[in-house]
Amino acid sequence: MLPLNFNFVSVAAIGAAHQLKGALYRFKPARTAAPPNWDNNGATMQAKEIAAPMTDPSFWADRYALCTLYFRKENGEQLEMNDAVVSVSRKKNIVTTQLVGMDGTVKEYVNADDYTVKIAVGVQAVKDGVFVDEYPTEGIKELRAFFDLNEPILVNSAFLEIFDIDRLVITDFAVAQATESNYQPITLSALSDTEYNVYSTEY
Repeated sequence: MLPLNFNFVSVAAIGAAHQLKGALYRFKPARTAAPPNWDNNGATMQAKEIAAPMTDPSFWADRYALCTLYFRKENGEQLEMNDAVVSVSRKKNIVTTQLVGMDGTVKEYVNADDYTVKIAVGVQAVKDGVFVDEYPTEGIKELRAFFDLNEPILVNSAFLEIFDIDRLVITDFAVAQATESNYQPITLSALSDTEYNVYSTEY
């Protein structure tokens, strides 16, 4: 019975396609103007080479490429995180308008959103500069003192400097208790923050 059902569906799909074939032929081309010009106005294309990655596995043995991340409060209190991985994303606000007889849309750039920053950090128990086999209670408390703040946090890392991010507002965090080791992963979400001067014209 299965092959009969399969053949029935195939025949029906082919029949529907033949019925629509004539209607599809009656559609007019959407583009009425000249096609876009890709000759770069007669100029030669310029390409810039990007550095190739180091592909020799032995080069990366016992090496790390993580950037140290620093949190600092307005009062100067600072926290250093060596085991942190950061991701950055940003959305552009664009208004799109559809025009009759034209494929695609007309785009109007409005502005760019804040950067959305995700931070995955691991906290380990340390005593006298040595890792110990204990749950990292104190380390988690120290980090919580930063993401419980209702004010911007000053941040610094070589990675965030690429995007000119030096202030963050923590929007949420997630901690799932890890009972199998002395390592507690924590995920933070934040938005970039910029200082603005707002002036009033009303007196």
